[in-house]
Amino acid sequence: MEKYHKTDIAPIENENERDETYQAVNPQIDFTRTRNNYNIIKRQRSYTQFINDKIEALDLPTKVRKDAVLMCSFVVGSDREFFSRLSPSEQQQFFVDCTRFFAERYGEENIISAVVHIDETTPHLHLNLIPIADGRLCAKTLFDRKELQNLQTEFHSVVGKKWNLQRGKEGSQAKHLDTAEFKAKKIVEQARGQASDIIAEADHNAERKVKIAQIHADGIVASAEQTAEKTNQQAQKYLDGIVQSIKAERSKPTPKRKRQAEEEIALLRTENAALRQSKAIADRDRSDLFEQLQKAERRAKGKEQAFGMVSDMLAAYPDEFDALLNKSRAKSSAPSFKSNGNDRGGK
Repeated sequence: MEKYHKTDIAPIENENERDETYQAVNPQIDFTRTRNNYNIIKRQRSYTQFINDKIEALDLPTKVRKDAVLMCSFVVGSDREFFSRLSPSEQQQFFVDCTRFFAERYGEENIISAVVHIDETTPHLHLNLIPIADGRLCAKTLFDRKELQNLQTEFHSVVGKKWNLQRGKEGSQAKHLDTAEFKAKKIVEQARGQASDIIAEADHNAERKVKIAQIHADGIVASAEQTAEKTNQQAQKYLDGIVQSIKAERSKPTPKRKRQAEEEIALLRTENAALRQSKAIADRDRSDLFEQLQKAERRAKGKEQAFGMVSDMLAAYPDEFDALLNKSRAKSSAPSFKSNGNDRGGK
């Protein structure tokens, strides 16, 4: 008997309910015979969903712990000589009797599945059940050492004797049972390891790509902001100079002589014309500056949107982004060859 937690259940279901497409780690599986596997009990839900529904119906006062045992699994079979004496229908009846024994002892409503595998060395039954007693999960109490010994004794009394099977030594388990449990553990361990490696690699790649995109986007936005600030300072300095020149001219004393006044008026008209021209130029510059500032703001906003799009693409297409990045790096690092000027054509 083997106990399983929440994260173990899906891999066990995949192994139990396998078809010809299952990626097996067990070399003993003959996939030409997998189609001959059959179910004694099969629910219309996944193992996990069936367990969740049963637990919800218990109406427990507290939430189920993350490390709680949710499924107990048994592998029931015998040696090749035993099955060689039985016809296919007799073999099926033997496994029906085994399933009925567990159903009567632990409740048919608590059996998740009962699957017979024909595609390995000897036929055997995988029986999975939820360890429920007195309206609560209690695998530790339900299947302690003493209870397992009683289970073996009563199983032999009800099923084993009927099929002329000998009971194994008390305190030990049959070899084929140990082998089956070992395979189940290897399946779970391999699935856990592969899942952890895939998740860790995906997290690392996504974080690295987002950081690269963030650095590029920050650089572009900072450059646009610096350009806009510099242009704004230059324009303000130019306008301040014009205002100061006008104030200086206004502060000069009014001339007393007519000729001097006419000269001053002519000079002022000339300067006024120059100021109007400067003002027109300044107006155009301010208009151009405002347009440049608007363009800089649009570019900055566009870069932020582009960064958002890049982040979304990184999350959705990490492999394609890696391929493009590697291709770009390979192209930029490719050696270039220049002529030294001494090459000459043929005659």
